[in-house]
Amino acid sequence: MRAAACNEREQSWERCLEGTALGAMGVGLALVALLLVLIPQRVAQRPAGQGVIVLHLDRFGGMRLWNQPIATAALVPLLQRAAREPRRPRLRLQPDDGVPWGQVQALAAELETLPLPLELQLP
Repeated sequence: MRAAACNEREQSWERCLEGTALGAMGVGLALVALLLVLIPQRVAQRPAGQGVIVLHLDRFGGMRLWNQPIATAALVPLLQRAAREPRRPRLRLQPDDGVPWGQVQALAAELETLPLPLELQLP
């Protein structure tokens, strides 16, 4: 009888160990999946201090620069001033989902006249 009680304790311990191992593996896989999503986003969101100016275009024609609304008339002088900086930044145009492609092309053509390299990041 005593041997049977010990055997049950060993099986219970093994089950706990298996459950803990499976839980740890699940947490590890969740962390890896999270990193696979977050790392490319962090690389794509380099701040202006690293030489990237991100211009967001919404589907209604509005623009945001550094998450602040900006008019086209104010944008061009700002970008011309940025082009005169010794560390020439890059301009990234990031249209929102649903922006007509013709609108993106028209703005990109206008921005290509500036002396800043232009990147286009599609949603």
